[in-house]
Amino acid sequence: MSAETSALMVAETFTLMLAGAAPSAGFAVAGPGVVGHISVVLEPYGVADIGMLVTEGWRGKGVGTALLEAAIAWARAAGAHKLALEAWPDNTPALQLYRKAGFVEEGRKVRHYRRSNGELWDSVLMGLRLD
Repeated sequence: MSAETSALMVAETFTLMLAGAAPSAGFAVAGPGVVGHISVVLEPYGVADIGMLVTEGWRGKGVGTALLEAAIAWARAAGAHKLALEAWPDNTPALQLYRKAGFVEEGRKVRHYRRSNGELWDSVLMGLRLD
């Protein structure tokens, strides 16, 4: 199966899983396992917060794009005026995916997250206006 066909199947499955739900979560499934996950929470003030992951062996194959496109479509249909997310500054593939989808960097949380090893990490704040 091509990556494009796989991404289309993921998008169709994800859209069906999100239909009418708020907050929502969707999973990308290939064969017997989950290869990606996205959650979308529509806040009362109209911003939909996104959190997502794609398993390492499936990155770069269209799964993230399909999940993100489905989440954007769902947020529009749910009446959100904006999507928001956070990413690690060194996660170049994720940042590229979000920028490709139209997200822009809006700021950073500096030394905000304490990791299990004690390090303090930044996060990049990104947003996509839907209005």
